Amino acid sequence: MMKYSVNNGRATSIPMGMIWGTGTSLLVTMLFCGIIAWMMVREILPTENLGYAVMILLSAASFAGAMVSYRKIKRRKLMVSFLSAAIYFLLLMLITALFFGGQYQAVGETALMILCGAMLFGISNLAGFRKQNRRILKK
Repeated sequence: MMKYSVNNGRATSIPMGMIWGTGTSLLVTMLFCGIIAWMMVREILPTENLGYAVMILLSAASFAGAMVSYRKIKRRKLMVSFLSAAIYFLLLMLITALFFGGQYQAVGETALMILCGAMLFGISNLAGFRKQNRRILKK
C-alpha cells in the first residue's frame, strides 16, 4: 500500500479511505434506521413522514462517509466525495438485490439524496473561506 504524507499526518491510499468511508456510511445508515424504527414504534414519527426521514438518513450517511474518506485520504476532496457517494449507492443497490429480491423502488431519489449529501461535503470550503479565516486569526 502506498502512503502519502500530507501536512502533519499520514494519508492512506484511496482504496483504504474508501473502505473506511463506506463502512462509516453503512454504520450511520444502520444507526439511523434503528432510530427511525424506534420512533415509529413509539409513534413519535408518523408513517406519512417516513419518506422525509429516509431522505435525511441517506444524505447524512453519505455526508459522513465522504467526510471520513476525505479525512483518511487528505487530497482531492471533490473526487473523493463523488467516489464515496458512488460506492455507497452501488452497495445499497447490491444489498437491495441480495436481500429484497431486487425491488428497486425510488432509485432516482435514493441516488439524488446520496449525491446531495456527499457533494455538500465536497463543495464545502471549496472557495477557500477556511484559509482566509486562518489568515485573519494569525493577524
